[in-house]
Amino acid sequence: MKPLALGDMARSHALRQNSNTVKRQMTSLQQELITGQVNDKLRRSGGDVALLSSLQRSLSLAETNKANTAVISTYLNTQQEALTRVSDIVQDKAAYLIRPELYATDDRLAGAVDRVDGALRDIITLLNTKIGGKSIFAGSNSDRPALRDVDSMINSIVSTIPAGADTLTINQLVSDWFGPGGGFESDDYLGGPEKTGNISLGNGNNLQLSLTANDAAIRGILSELAKGAALKQGLLSGQPEQQRQMLQDIGANLFSAMSDFENTQENLGLKQAYTEKAQVEADASYTSSQIALNTMLAVDEYDVASRLQDAMARLDKIYLMTSRLSRLSLSEYL
Repeated sequence: MKPLALGDMARSHALRQNSNTVKRQMTSLQQELITGQVNDKLRRSGGDVALLSSLQRSLSLAETNKANTAVISTYLNTQQEALTRVSDIVQDKAAYLIRPELYATDDRLAGAVDRVDGALRDIITLLNTKIGGKSIFAGSNSDRPALRDVDSMINSIVSTIPAGADTLTINQLVSDWFGPGGGFESDDYLGGPEKTGNISLGNGNNLQLSLTANDAAIRGILSELAKGAALKQGLLSGQPEQQRQMLQDIGANLFSAMSDFENTQENLGLKQAYTEKAQVEADASYTSSQIALNTMLAVDEYDVASRLQDAMARLDKIYLMTSRLSRLSLSEYL
């Protein structure tokens, strides 16, 4: 490479400055092509900071509402799925229990008791369903299970029933246990109160997540199944006919309890429908906000590509002039 005179050095310095400027322009144009938006957003908005901020806030809020409605929708859908499975279990067991001829022998009687005990365990597992580590039927205490385990529940119930109690007494004591102020509220339900606060779904839509395992209709079902599970703990031992009569009564009572339970499902379904409507509105708000912001900031891809091509041509010229001035090779220039 030949030595540079003072004038050559000045020209070389100017060429390098121009080269850096063109490279920055190329980087900016390439970024605009990738993102589809102008880099100088304030200039594109005509210097109207308030308008630009308003559009950005609207998009951010719409995105939050969209995320919230998706979370709440998943929460409610999971609750409804659990209740549907509870309903299937209850109806299956009720249809079986009202036919005592199906458990006329001692072996079949023991099997019927096992079925009721298993149904209670399955239902309590469903009511302890969690999403992301949070119990969905535990109200405000979602960090813990909604209900305690079956064995502890049944042992506590059986301990309140005196030896030799008849079916009428047993039915009353178990009903009292699951009634208002009974042992179920103090010992078995581990959750908290209903979530009474409104959850904002955006666009003026608000919702309360009020369903817990402490719901009266759910307790009605648990109460009947608990009677059958108590038989497995030795209640009415040695009295097969009374056990059969109790199981048959449980089946009939479960069918009756399903009426209130279906109302609970229906109320939850209304909240699902409301949330779906809010979700559609949130999606629409997000889309419209995004379109508005994109319309303001969108680049003309053809124009940007043309400017990028022009910048590349200018950079080639600068390199050619630099190489001629300094007799540089490509590797030395880079």
